Amino acid sequence: MRWQLEATEQFERDAKRFAKKHGAEYLAVMENLQKYLVSIEESSHPKLVQFGFLHNEPKGIRAIDQAGGALESGDRRSKLRQTRLYTYANLEFKTLHLLCLGDKTTQTKDIRYAVSAVNLIRGASNG
Repeated sequence: MRWQLEATEQFERDAKRFAKKHGAEYLAVMENLQKYLVSIEESSHPKLVQFGFLHNEPKGIRAIDQAGGALESGDRRSKLRQTRLYTYANLEFKTLHLLCLGDKTTQTKDIRYAVSAVNLIRGASNG
């Protein structure tokens, strides 16, 4: 069975906003998501997958950042703003949940939301 992606409504709203306002960051994070997804397909456990763009958060949440992307600015490449896509891998159902997407200004709120979303996911899969 292959891993499935499941997006929360919060992620859908965040992604729409980011794609419109911060397109380069959105594309960089989504490219890193694809790399992560391919790697967890080949791995026995998502925690074994390591990349510089992956960050461990509470409750088994992993944040995917924009590392590797660049903003084209004339002839030079400039850094992208810090961006995080919060994910949770549910091993029982082989589902990678896309929880929310934000930047440094929303990081505390995003992690709080992601933790509560994971608590709901875990509760739903146990009941």
